[in-house]
Amino acid sequence: MNEHPPLNHAEIEQHATREGLPWKILCLDNCQSTNRETVTRINKDPQLLQSGIALFSEWQESGRGRRGARWLSPRSRNLLLSVALPPPVAPEHWARLTHAAALAVYQTLRTDFPVTIKWPNDIYLANAKVAGILIESITPSVSADQGMAVIGIGLNINSTPEDFPEHLDSPATSLRMHCTPQDPLLPREPIAVALLCSLHRMVLRCINDFATMVDELKAASALLGHKVTLQLPDGQTRTGLAKDYGSEGELLLQVEGTSASAPLLRIASADHVRRN
Repeated sequence: MNEHPPLNHAEIEQHATREGLPWKILCLDNCQSTNRETVTRINKDPQLLQSGIALFSEWQESGRGRRGARWLSPRSRNLLLSVALPPPVAPEHWARLTHAAALAVYQTLRTDFPVTIKWPNDIYLANAKVAGILIESITPSVSADQGMAVIGIGLNINSTPEDFPEHLDSPATSLRMHCTPQDPLLPREPIAVALLCSLHRMVLRCINDFATMVDELKAASALLGHKVTLQLPDGQTRTGLAKDYGSEGELLLQVEGTSASAPLLRIASADHVRRN
């Protein structure tokens, strides 16, 4: 018997249908990356974009994180997922989708695990990364006038310490590593269904309820109130106190060396964030 069986596609699809999810569910044995495979399939079948698609893979050859970093995961132990959908909000608000995905993972896990959100796109458990999010905006070749958001999520469920490389930018963990050794492997299907349902709700909330979502991000934050160092997309580095979030989920930073009354630096995106 395979210790790590593949995802039960029928079970996930049945529950997704019962919950009213509009997305077509696909479960693959392997692919280059779930984000890339999702785009390829939509380019071949444009109708998939009308309802959306949720694609799982047991393994990916070139899984990606932010800044081109690889997302490594052994076969059939974790969740490797991409959801592609027409963005529900205007392009200037697409950053909301990153926060929606982070809250979806957080809400899925928080009952059983003390997770926090490390702005902008990581979920932490006991000071180590348990999930990462990569969102890409793409214009499919089949549709020159309709954009597509691809939400990629990697969630470590049954990985062991031996599965993680020694030299990582930040420590990594899995849900299984926070269970007792005698516990059985965590079934992935219930987590997959709960995550899909939570993500669907959060994406819809981006339209008219994002202010409340920002409040929820604050409550779940691993950064607010702490000194942090950020590497910005232009290569510059900033250090300071993480004070608050802006209306679009931006990090508001009291830059080191400035007075408490100085204007806060508004940061929409960062390539690397370290809590000091």
